[in-house]
Amino acid sequence: MRNFILLGSAAAAALLPNAALAQSTGSVAVEEEIVVTGARTSNGVDGILVPDSTKARAVLSQEIIARQTPGQSILNTINLIPGVNFTNSDAYGSSGGNIRVRGFDGARISLTWDGLPLNDTGNYAIYSNQQLDPEIIDQVNVNLGATEVDSPTASAAGGTVNYRTRVPGDSFGAVVAASYGENDYHRLFGMIDTGTLTNFGTKAMVAASFARNDKFKGPGKIDKQQYNARIYQPLGDDGDFLAIGAHYNVNRNNFYRNPSVNDLRTLFGATTVPLAANASPENPITVGDFTGAQEEAIFGFENNAFCVLDAPTAGVADNDGRGSSANPADPAGCTNYHGLRINPSNTGNIRGQSRFTLADGVLLTVDPSYQYTLANGGGTTVVAENSAMVRGSNGALAGVDLNGDGDVLDQVRLYTPNTTNTKRLGVTASLIWDITEQHRVRLAYTFDRGRHRQTGEYGFLDANGRPENVFSGRNGTPVLDGDGNPLQQRDRLSIALLHQVAGQYVGRFMDGALRVELGLRAPFFKRELAQYCYTQTGGSGFATCSGQPGGPGVIVAPDAQGPFPANSFFAPFDATYKFDELLPNVGATYRLTDAVSVFASYAKGFSAPRTDNLYRTPQMDTQPESTDSFDLGLRYTSGRIQAQATAWHIAFQNRIVSSFNPDLGISLDRNIGAVDSYGVDASIAVKPVDALTLYAFGSYIDTEIKEDLVISATTVLNTAGKFMPETPKWQFGGRAQVNLGPVEVGAQVKYVGDRFATEMNDVKTKGYTLVDLDARLSLAQFGLKQTWFQLNVQNLFDTFYFGNISTQSQASNNPNFSVGAPRTVLGTLRVGF
Repeated sequence: MRNFILLGSAAAAALLPNAALAQSTGSVAVEEEIVVTGARTSNGVDGILVPDSTKARAVLSQEIIARQTPGQSILNTINLIPGVNFTNSDAYGSSGGNIRVRGFDGARISLTWDGLPLNDTGNYAIYSNQQLDPEIIDQVNVNLGATEVDSPTASAAGGTVNYRTRVPGDSFGAVVAASYGENDYHRLFGMIDTGTLTNFGTKAMVAASFARNDKFKGPGKIDKQQYNARIYQPLGDDGDFLAIGAHYNVNRNNFYRNPSVNDLRTLFGATTVPLAANASPENPITVGDFTGAQEEAIFGFENNAFCVLDAPTAGVADNDGRGSSANPADPAGCTNYHGLRINPSNTGNIRGQSRFTLADGVLLTVDPSYQYTLANGGGTTVVAENSAMVRGSNGALAGVDLNGDGDVLDQVRLYTPNTTNTKRLGVTASLIWDITEQHRVRLAYTFDRGRHRQTGEYGFLDANGRPENVFSGRNGTPVLDGDGNPLQQRDRLSIALLHQVAGQYVGRFMDGALRVELGLRAPFFKRELAQYCYTQTGGSGFATCSGQPGGPGVIVAPDAQGPFPANSFFAPFDATYKFDELLPNVGATYRLTDAVSVFASYAKGFSAPRTDNLYRTPQMDTQPESTDSFDLGLRYTSGRIQAQATAWHIAFQNRIVSSFNPDLGISLDRNIGAVDSYGVDASIAVKPVDALTLYAFGSYIDTEIKEDLVISATTVLNTAGKFMPETPKWQFGGRAQVNLGPVEVGAQVKYVGDRFATEMNDVKTKGYTLVDLDARLSLAQFGLKQTWFQLNVQNLFDTFYFGNISTQSQASNNPNFSVGAPRTVLGTLRVGF
């Protein structure tokens, strides 16, 4: 007897194009019943779907994804979901960006792809420019503020974002899309469906894309290429299957130079940008309200086009500390040279998914995976050929001739990025048992092992000041000291190991009107660290890797207790840290009518300390972060309306805030303690007539930092009662789409309110409103049903705004801001058959 949850036939499955609403194959199987019993919501409204789940959740399908800029990051698309704010670093999605969901940053959001966890296992970061090409994404779903019961993560204190790859088509077909846009943007995308290859239903898909553009301000280019493949094998008629996907992505990006508060003051004076000493929560420095001439000056504030190096000359003290051609005496000129401010990355993965019906009402799902990452963030250092670091252990050695001019008198500029190579193996499995037609239980297990080799080998520059190899001495010619050992600024190995078990009960009562979900997630997480260098006992905790006699300064044991002497360092060490927690995850939804339902949920979140935190101070307080998240909401769903409103509260304990320091090339952390957040999210999609779709969304959030921020034994900042930085109090927007035969036109707008850039709330950015336009001309009338021309215009009214913010504790710590892309026009011709 088939129960009400499982799909009993291929015919039933065919009616459920959007059934895959969750992250892992196990969660998909459990949640199919949401769509089966509420088939009125299965197709949504022109790509917008509000599923009848126990959590506040929103789903966007390919129908709306395809209207966005081709090649754009999928994280930019979910800007249409209330409570979500994604700030892009450029108009085409290849330069990265930053996401916030109900105030949670990317490191606290579980990002998964076909159930594959994508957050970095070291620092939990999300890299938005390395996501799947949007043409291959079937749908993306977002849990606002709460994790899934089987979220395969030790970092998700907040919500989840999951997107899923399309299943290859049953018939042979191909798609080619060519795009051209401003800033010399070129993109070519191609995809082939093999169709059914065997009598067993085997089918496959292969795809590739190539994109390149100039930066919208300053010199430099952005290159991206991506390759994807997937094989799908149905197993019988119960919806069982085997699938394997492969992905490889290559990015070569020049960074944008982001102005800081001090940079803006230097450009425009203290009248426009007040001194930090004059800033206060009552009278904060506000950036973003500039004249047209000032905006042009900010666009001109960029990395240098040239880096002038000395020609090596025997017997002369050459100095590669020189700067740009515009100011050769400026030692920072080459530091800001765009050819050294780069972000190369090679990433890839292999993803397996499977579902097996073991017996009537018993289901097994297994999702194995492997991931590979090689990346760095660029950087440069000037080294003296006769320095102790270069000489090595031989105190009598005069130095090492690094530039080949026959002397050891020179200051030589070297390429010195911090490179991370990650190899990650994982599997998520679920065993599901339908006890009766109304009661289902699931047991889930996750194994996730990430091996991080983090090194900082020095490399050489060519005559034009560019790296001889983008991965420096690791892949290119290493710089050797007097002992023949590679010079490097980082040398460490870490293992991040997660074992997680989860249990879930799903029950229906009151003739199916009430659905109850009770879950418990138990992560057991371990970090094994091997630090091969000396580590500062104070300040940033930066590492010193050197073979010079006596080490870098006063050496103390890793288990020593402070206070520590000046210029002191922890000796190299090995350490192991373990974290575990019990995380309840419960909810219920009650259907008042066929169209109206109410829902409520509670989930506890957990985030273990990041690798960098533990390396900097071996004796640090290793208390993990935790959250308690509550949702209470109302839905109305029908064939023409998808609406949801949610009131929520999140209590955050032991919150760690990180900011990237571009001078040190690392992120620095600060513990701001407890934070309380409250808010409301709402959205409605309406299709009043077949030719028109209207969508509106909005969110309000109020946050409060509960404790003062302790900077040092003598410095405490009065942050209690302040608002969380980088979090807009108000966001709202909408989209309208008109379909008039072969012509379809859509426009979307979003307002993002003011955001603070410091915990002291003494610096803030001005709010902004962006409008995007998309128009499509179909050639179906000429017999080309899958062919069209599409025009996309981003930032239609050319609004000046700041997007990403690198926050700090107070104005004197000099937060910086990235400039949002100006109006950008792009055209795409897509041909399919």
